[in-house]
Amino acid sequence: MLGRRVGAGVVGLALALIIGLSGCSQGNTPTEYNTLTQQNFVELCTNYLYTSSGEITAINASTAATLDTALKATETTIAPDVKGSSESSCLCMYSVFVDQMPISDFTTLNSDLKSDPEKTWNGVSSEIKDSLTKCATGTTASTTTTAG
Repeated sequence: MLGRRVGAGVVGLALALIIGLSGCSQGNTPTEYNTLTQQNFVELCTNYLYTSSGEITAINASTAATLDTALKATETTIAPDVKGSSESSCLCMYSVFVDQMPISDFTTLNSDLKSDPEKTWNGVSSEIKDSLTKCATGTTASTTTTAG
């Protein structure tokens, strides 16, 4: 009787681990610009956490400069004593990436900036850098190309 209980417990534990760990095998690299990529970008840019309703929608060049309606700013900072950019400036910068850089290049840029920031940043096009500078200084970013 005890052997059956232990056996059933081991099988149950194994099933729980398989189900629980299957979530870990999913890739977390975004395949499109969406609510989650916008939230991550704006949080790091402003240094404020945002809450989300959990609804994930695709974001395109025409909607990128507006905060997704599923997101709301909080008063909680990510890092103390760090002054981030304004939400509008960050959304402007995000829209530059959405409009001028395919998501695959954006995720590669994000990854490469962690290992070699100077070399990676030097590889970004001057058009994107100019547009980002305009966002940071409060002038309108001009975006003319569309990412594929």
